[in-house]
Amino acid sequence: MNAAPRTPQDALDALAGQDEPTGLDLTGLDLRAALARRTAPVVLRGCDLSGADLRGADLDEAVFDDCVAVGARLTEAVLTRARFLGGSFASADFEDADLGDAVFERTDLANSCFTRALLDDAAFTGCRMTGADLSALRGLAVTLTLRNCAMQLVDLRDTALRGIHLTGCDLTEAHLHRTDLRDAVFEDCRLREADLRDARLDGADLRGADLGEIGETVVSRLRGTVISPEQAAAVCAALGLRVVG
Repeated sequence: MNAAPRTPQDALDALAGQDEPTGLDLTGLDLRAALARRTAPVVLRGCDLSGADLRGADLDEAVFDDCVAVGARLTEAVLTRARFLGGSFASADFEDADLGDAVFERTDLANSCFTRALLDDAAFTGCRMTGADLSALRGLAVTLTLRNCAMQLVDLRDTALRGIHLTGCDLTEAHLHRTDLRDAVFEDCRLREADLRDARLDGADLRGADLGEIGETVVSRLRGTVISPEQAAAVCAALGLRVVG
Protein backbone atom coordinates (compact mmCIF):
# COMPACT_ATOMS: atom_id res chain seq x y z
CA MET A 1 0.00 0.00 0.00
CA ASN A 2 1.44 3.39 -1.00
CA ALA A 3 2.24 5.84 1.78
CA ALA A 4 0.33 9.10 1.72
CA PRO A 5 2.40 11.83 0.01
CA ARG A 6 3.72 14.36 2.52
CA THR A 7 5.02 17.10 0.24
CA PRO A 8 3.92 18.58 -3.11
CA GLN A 9 6.83 16.79 -4.78
CA ASP A 10 5.73 13.50 -3.25
CA ALA A 11 2.25 14.10 -4.69
CA LEU A 12 3.69 14.84 -8.13
CA ASP A 13 5.82 11.69 -7.99
CA ALA A 14 2.70 9.68 -7.07
CA LEU A 15 0.83 11.26 -9.99
CA ALA A 16 3.63 10.23 -12.33
CA GLY A 17 4.18 6.72 -11.00
CA GLN A 18 1.06 5.23 -9.44
CA ASP A 19 -1.39 3.27 -11.60
CA GLU A 20 -4.48 4.93 -10.08
CA PRO A 21 -3.49 7.84 -7.83
CA THR A 22 -6.05 8.20 -5.05
CA GLY A 23 -6.70 11.04 -2.62
CA LEU A 24 -3.79 13.21 -3.79
CA ASP A 25 -3.65 16.88 -2.83
CA LEU A 26 -2.53 18.56 -6.05
CA THR A 27 -4.00 21.97 -5.37
CA GLY A 28 -2.32 24.81 -7.23
CA LEU A 29 0.43 22.61 -8.69
CA ASP A 30 1.75 22.49 -12.25
CA LEU A 31 0.94 18.89 -13.19
CA ARG A 32 2.18 18.87 -16.77
CA ALA A 33 5.70 17.52 -16.24
CA ALA A 34 4.48 14.73 -13.94
CA LEU A 35 1.80 13.70 -16.44
CA ALA A 36 4.36 13.66 -19.25
CA ARG A 37 6.31 11.03 -17.29
CA ARG A 38 3.40 8.59 -17.33
CA THR A 39 3.31 5.70 -19.78
CA ALA A 40 -0.44 5.07 -19.50
CA PRO A 41 -3.57 7.26 -19.30
CA VAL A 42 -4.07 8.67 -15.84
CA VAL A 43 -6.91 7.48 -13.58
CA LEU A 44 -7.46 9.83 -10.65
CA ARG A 45 -9.79 8.96 -7.79
CA GLY A 46 -10.84 11.40 -5.09
CA CYS A 47 -8.00 13.81 -5.84
CA ASP A 48 -8.01 17.58 -5.31
CA LEU A 49 -6.77 19.44 -8.39
CA SER A 50 -8.22 22.84 -7.50
CA GLY A 51 -6.30 25.59 -9.27
CA ALA A 52 -3.95 23.04 -10.86
CA ASP A 53 -2.14 23.88 -14.10
CA LEU A 54 -3.04 21.42 -16.86
CA ARG A 55 -2.74 23.77 -19.82
CA GLY A 56 -1.98 21.87 -23.01
CA ALA A 57 -1.62 18.58 -21.14
CA ASP A 58 -2.16 15.26 -22.92
CA LEU A 59 -5.03 13.71 -20.98
CA ASP A 60 -6.36 11.37 -23.64
CA GLU A 61 -8.56 8.69 -22.00
CA ALA A 62 -7.99 10.19 -18.55
CA VAL A 63 -10.49 9.34 -15.80
CA PHE A 64 -11.44 11.81 -13.07
CA ASP A 65 -13.48 9.84 -10.53
CA ASP A 66 -15.04 12.04 -7.82
CA CYS A 67 -12.25 14.60 -8.13
CA VAL A 68 -12.39 18.27 -7.14
CA ALA A 69 -10.78 20.63 -9.63
CA VAL A 70 -12.35 24.01 -8.91
CA GLY A 71 -10.68 26.67 -11.02
CA ALA A 72 -8.31 24.19 -12.70
CA ARG A 73 -6.64 25.46 -15.90
CA LEU A 74 -7.18 23.09 -18.81
CA THR A 75 -6.88 25.46 -21.76
CA GLU A 76 -5.80 23.68 -24.96
CA ALA A 77 -5.60 20.35 -23.11
CA VAL A 78 -6.20 17.14 -25.04
CA LEU A 79 -9.07 15.41 -23.24
CA THR A 80 -10.33 13.11 -25.96
CA ARG A 81 -12.26 10.14 -24.55
CA ALA A 82 -11.74 11.48 -21.01
CA ARG A 83 -14.31 10.55 -18.35
CA PHE A 84 -15.46 12.89 -15.60
CA LEU A 85 -17.46 10.94 -13.02
CA GLY A 86 -19.03 13.09 -10.32
CA GLY A 87 -16.84 15.60 -8.54
CA SER A 88 -16.52 19.29 -9.31
CA PHE A 89 -14.83 21.21 -12.09
CA ALA A 90 -16.67 24.41 -11.22
CA SER A 91 -15.05 27.52 -12.70
CA ALA A 92 -12.53 25.33 -14.54
CA ASP A 93 -11.15 26.68 -17.82
CA PHE A 94 -11.49 24.32 -20.81
CA GLU A 95 -11.05 27.06 -23.41
CA ASP A 96 -9.78 25.70 -26.75
CA ALA A 97 -9.54 22.17 -25.25
CA ASP A 98 -10.18 19.04 -27.33
CA LEU A 99 -12.97 17.12 -25.60
CA GLY A 100 -13.99 14.85 -28.45
CA ASP A 101 -15.88 11.77 -27.13
CA ALA A 102 -15.47 13.00 -23.54
CA VAL A 103 -18.08 11.93 -20.98
CA PHE A 104 -19.29 14.03 -18.06
CA GLU A 105 -21.63 12.32 -15.57
CA ARG A 106 -23.10 14.14 -12.54
CA THR A 107 -20.22 16.63 -12.61
CA ASP A 108 -20.46 20.14 -11.21
CA LEU A 109 -19.42 22.44 -14.07
CA ALA A 110 -20.98 25.64 -12.79
CA ASN A 111 -19.34 28.76 -14.27
CA SER A 112 -16.83 26.67 -16.21
CA CYS A 113 -15.51 27.92 -19.55
CA PHE A 114 -15.65 25.86 -22.75
CA THR A 115 -15.21 28.73 -25.20
CA ARG A 116 -14.00 27.48 -28.60
CA ALA A 117 -13.62 23.95 -27.23
CA LEU A 118 -14.09 20.89 -29.42
CA LEU A 119 -17.01 18.86 -28.09
CA ASP A 120 -17.62 16.49 -30.99
CA ASP A 121 -19.56 13.45 -29.68
CA ALA A 122 -19.09 14.59 -26.08
CA ALA A 123 -21.84 13.72 -23.59
CA PHE A 124 -23.07 15.60 -20.52
CA THR A 125 -25.54 13.72 -18.30
CA GLY A 126 -26.97 14.97 -15.02
CA CYS A 127 -24.44 17.79 -14.80
CA ARG A 128 -24.75 21.14 -13.09
CA MET A 129 -23.78 23.65 -15.78
CA THR A 130 -25.27 26.84 -14.37
CA GLY A 131 -23.51 29.87 -15.84
CA ALA A 132 -21.15 27.75 -17.97
CA ASP A 133 -19.72 29.38 -21.11
CA LEU A 134 -20.14 27.18 -24.20
CA SER A 135 -19.99 30.00 -26.70
CA ALA A 136 -18.39 29.71 -30.13
CA LEU A 137 -17.76 25.96 -29.88
CA ARG A 138 -15.65 24.53 -32.68
CA GLY A 139 -16.22 21.43 -34.78
CA LEU A 140 -19.49 19.48 -34.95
CA ALA A 141 -20.93 20.75 -31.69
CA VAL A 142 -24.32 19.41 -32.77
CA THR A 143 -23.07 15.88 -32.04
CA LEU A 144 -22.75 16.55 -28.32
CA THR A 145 -25.33 15.06 -25.94
CA LEU A 146 -27.00 17.15 -23.24
CA ARG A 147 -29.30 15.17 -20.97
CA ASN A 148 -30.89 16.15 -17.62
CA CYS A 149 -28.49 19.04 -17.08
CA ALA A 150 -29.08 22.23 -15.07
CA MET A 151 -28.11 24.89 -17.62
CA GLN A 152 -29.60 28.07 -16.21
CA LEU A 153 -27.78 31.17 -17.48
CA VAL A 154 -25.59 29.01 -19.75
CA ASP A 155 -23.90 30.92 -22.58
CA LEU A 156 -24.36 29.29 -25.99
CA ARG A 157 -23.97 32.39 -28.10
CA ASP A 158 -22.61 32.02 -31.65
CA THR A 159 -22.64 28.21 -31.44
CA ALA A 160 -23.78 25.97 -34.31
CA LEU A 161 -26.21 23.42 -32.83
CA ARG A 162 -28.39 22.70 -35.83
CA GLY A 163 -30.31 19.46 -35.29
CA ILE A 164 -29.25 18.94 -31.67
CA HIS A 165 -31.58 16.98 -29.38
CA LEU A 166 -31.71 18.22 -25.79
CA THR A 167 -33.49 16.15 -23.15
CA GLY A 168 -34.56 17.24 -19.67
CA CYS A 169 -32.38 20.37 -19.63
CA ASP A 170 -33.22 23.59 -17.80
CA LEU A 171 -32.12 26.51 -19.98
CA THR A 172 -33.89 29.19 -17.97
CA GLU A 173 -32.35 32.59 -18.81
CA ALA A 174 -29.88 30.92 -21.18
CA HIS A 175 -27.95 33.15 -23.58
CA LEU A 176 -28.86 31.90 -27.07
CA HIS A 177 -28.09 35.09 -28.97
CA ARG A 178 -27.18 34.21 -32.59
CA THR A 179 -27.17 30.48 -31.76
CA ASP A 180 -27.98 28.20 -34.70
CA LEU A 181 -30.78 25.95 -33.41
CA ARG A 182 -32.41 25.08 -36.71
CA ASP A 183 -34.15 21.69 -36.56
CA ALA A 184 -33.19 21.32 -32.88
CA VAL A 185 -35.48 19.28 -30.62
CA PHE A 186 -36.20 20.34 -27.05
CA GLU A 187 -37.66 17.40 -25.12
CA ASP A 188 -38.88 18.11 -21.58
CA CYS A 189 -36.76 21.28 -21.45
CA ARG A 190 -37.20 24.74 -19.96
CA LEU A 191 -36.59 27.87 -22.01
CA ARG A 192 -38.13 30.40 -19.67
CA GLU A 193 -36.75 33.91 -20.21
CA ALA A 194 -34.05 32.59 -22.55
CA ASP A 195 -32.41 35.23 -24.75
CA LEU A 196 -33.37 34.16 -28.27
CA ARG A 197 -32.43 37.37 -30.05
CA ASP A 198 -31.26 36.62 -33.59
CA ALA A 199 -31.27 32.88 -32.83
CA ARG A 200 -31.85 30.70 -35.89
CA LEU A 201 -34.87 28.57 -35.02
CA ASP A 202 -36.30 27.46 -38.36
CA GLY A 203 -37.69 23.95 -37.90
CA ALA A 204 -36.87 23.83 -34.18
CA ASP A 205 -39.31 21.58 -32.31
CA LEU A 206 -40.39 23.42 -29.17
CA ARG A 207 -43.39 21.26 -28.34
CA GLY A 208 -41.55 19.74 -25.38
CA ALA A 209 -40.25 23.07 -24.09
CA ASP A 210 -41.60 25.18 -21.26
CA LEU A 211 -41.46 28.65 -22.78
CA GLY A 212 -42.80 30.41 -19.70
CA GLU A 213 -45.07 33.38 -20.17
CA ILE A 214 -45.54 33.94 -23.89
CA GLY A 215 -45.69 37.65 -24.57
CA GLU A 216 -45.23 39.59 -27.78
CA THR A 217 -41.44 39.53 -27.44
CA VAL A 218 -41.39 35.73 -27.21
CA VAL A 219 -43.83 35.43 -30.10
CA SER A 220 -41.52 37.44 -32.34
CA ARG A 221 -38.75 34.84 -31.79
CA LEU A 222 -40.89 31.82 -32.69
CA ARG A 223 -41.19 32.29 -36.42
CA GLY A 224 -40.57 29.01 -38.25
CA THR A 225 -40.67 26.81 -35.14
CA VAL A 226 -42.86 23.79 -34.42
CA ILE A 227 -45.12 24.35 -31.40
CA SER A 228 -47.94 22.49 -29.67
CA PRO A 229 -51.65 23.41 -29.82
CA GLU A 230 -51.41 24.68 -26.23
CA GLN A 231 -48.46 26.89 -27.13
CA ALA A 232 -50.29 28.09 -30.23
CA ALA A 233 -53.23 29.11 -28.05
CA ALA A 234 -50.85 31.10 -25.82
CA VAL A 235 -49.39 32.77 -28.91
CA CYS A 236 -52.85 33.75 -30.10
CA ALA A 237 -53.67 35.12 -26.67
CA ALA A 238 -50.47 37.18 -26.66
CA LEU A 239 -51.47 38.66 -30.04
CA GLY A 240 -54.99 39.36 -28.90
CA LEU A 241 -56.48 36.82 -31.31
CA ARG A 242 -59.61 34.78 -30.72
CA VAL A 243 -59.83 31.34 -32.29
CA VAL A 244 -63.43 30.27 -32.94
CA GLY A 245 -64.12 26.66 -33.83
